Amino acid sequence: MFADYPKTVKLRDEQPIVVRQMVKTDEKELLEFFKSITLEDYHYLKEDVTNPEVIHRWADNLDYEHVVPILAIDDGKIVGDATLHRNRFGWSQHVGEIRIVTHPAYRRKGLGSLLAREIFFLALKLKLDKVVAQMMEEQQSAMHVFSRLGFHQEALLKDHVTDIKGKKHNLIIMSQSIVDFWRRIQDLFEESVKIHSGA
Repeated sequence: MFADYPKTVKLRDEQPIVVRQMVKTDEKELLEFFKSITLEDYHYLKEDVTNPEVIHRWADNLDYEHVVPILAIDDGKIVGDATLHRNRFGWSQHVGEIRIVTHPAYRRKGLGSLLAREIFFLALKLKLDKVVAQMMEEQQSAMHVFSRLGFHQEALLKDHVTDIKGKKHNLIIMSQSIVDFWRRIQDLFEESVKIHSGA
């Protein structure tokens, strides 16, 4: 699954970033990363990522068959975290859920989209059919990122989730077909070849 990692990719400003799978020894750096995100970001996360026990549980129980975690690293520091969650059995085993968090200083540089694409390629390797993303209705920037990747809104659930302060929010569920995503990537590649070949 991780044969292509670690690898170096570039953000929109040409800044190189290393992308690789998370390993157990990333625990300390991952906690520092989550401590660097904004207070507003914490409201939208499913767990208290500033709690060392939460991060320790993640690192100590890595199970790539259930959760596929990848990290974006700049100069030895974690600047982005993306995970693909899937059920190995049951009626939704063909579906994966994507979650992405990026460092505030690296936003609007394409890091979120870059990590989302990496998750898509991993989902393709795992033979998943569909990827979903869940977010609170207020997370407009996240919705924009996923819309650009071809996600569409499938549902809006009223007062379905609460933030860390206990305030209720509407939940948006967006999805994208892996097959459609891969087809679009191939079409873009073919179009690029035609342009550069003068066809």
